[in-house]
Amino acid sequence: MKLNNSSSRPLYEQLKNSIKDSVEKGDFRPSEKIPNEGELCERYGVSRITVRRAIKELVSEGLLERKQGKGTFVTRQKVARELVHVNGFTDFSKQLGKNPSKRVLALEELKASKEIAEALQIEAGTTVLKYARLMFMDKQPFVLDVSYYSLDRFPNLTQKIHEYESSYDVLKNLYHTNIDSSIPSKKILTVTPATIEDAEYLECEIGDTLFNIDKTLYDEKGIPIHISNYKVPTSDIAFTIST
Repeated sequence: MKLNNSSSRPLYEQLKNSIKDSVEKGDFRPSEKIPNEGELCERYGVSRITVRRAIKELVSEGLLERKQGKGTFVTRQKVARELVHVNGFTDFSKQLGKNPSKRVLALEELKASKEIAEALQIEAGTTVLKYARLMFMDKQPFVLDVSYYSLDRFPNLTQKIHEYESSYDVLKNLYHTNIDSSIPSKKILTVTPATIEDAEYLECEIGDTLFNIDKTLYDEKGIPIHISNYKVPTSDIAFTIST
């Protein structure tokens, strides 16, 4: 796509708008590397000076970001979430006007380790369901979530877990179990570097900083419903805390 040399609008501004349009149309996705300077020069028929000015302004505006030694990438926009919020990912996404989806990575029954058993207040060796998912927001990978449920408390959950869009709806409608928002969920927030597996799933770089959150949710009797661990790139979310 060549730019219009006879236009009264400067070439760098035309190039800026063209790149913005490509991002809005999804030609360049969040976290995707855009073509290098030479490729942009050839594609648009402009000089490196023009390309550099357009890119510099887009970086200043926050649409693009430079990564040393790697190139220029489309910025992943952060969303804000209350750290003590108990609603599930599906409800949270819809509140933001986003379209949630998921890919199941693991659905298996196993014996609870000592740590899992203590967190769920069950005996070690009790059968639990491990439910691992990659959660998407508008088709972009957002959260890597691994949850554990007691199958003594929720029999046949392995077969029923997909009967509703949200796992919380499964618990509410099939097992008559509700999260009690008056009982604070237990959360431990740390940061950790992305492993090879994390980077593959979350489409980030190995070593990128992730929020690592261990969470326990309770029912109205204060009994744990499930425990979970989820990871999300720090570039994607800003946690807020109400005081």
